[in-house]
Amino acid sequence: MKKKYNVNRRKELQAINQQISGIKSTLHKIEDSMTEIKDNREKVESILHEIQGYVSEAKDNREKLENIMAELAEVKQHVAKKSNRQPRKRRNKGETEVQTEVKTSKKDGFLGDLLGNMDFAQIMNLLQSPLVQSMLKNFL
Repeated sequence: MKKKYNVNRRKELQAINQQISGIKSTLHKIEDSMTEIKDNREKVESILHEIQGYVSEAKDNREKLENIMAELAEVKQHVAKKSNRQPRKRRNKGETEVQTEVKTSKKDGFLGDLLGNMDFAQIMNLLQSPLVQSMLKNFL
């Protein structure tokens, strides 16, 4: 009877070993999946960090644009006041030079002094010049 018992015992041990091998294989698959999940999580965190940087940069650029728009509004007001005070002079098509005479009045400020003797067409030509465009791009 011992032989049957040993034979049955061996079969049971083989079945248990097969189950253990299957469990080990499953554990290795789970471990590989966990490693992959960890790598993916790190990639997602990196991407989120980049997005955070872009959002911060966009916020800074928005503030700069708001400041530029405020300055342009001041220029517009100044030009409107100036055009109401003095009749507009006709200019030749070839004349695009900026007048170099600067007022000494301190109430208009630097920007007002700089643009005080320019009409709207000169301001538009100045804003469209490649040098000013490049300066604005570098400022932003």
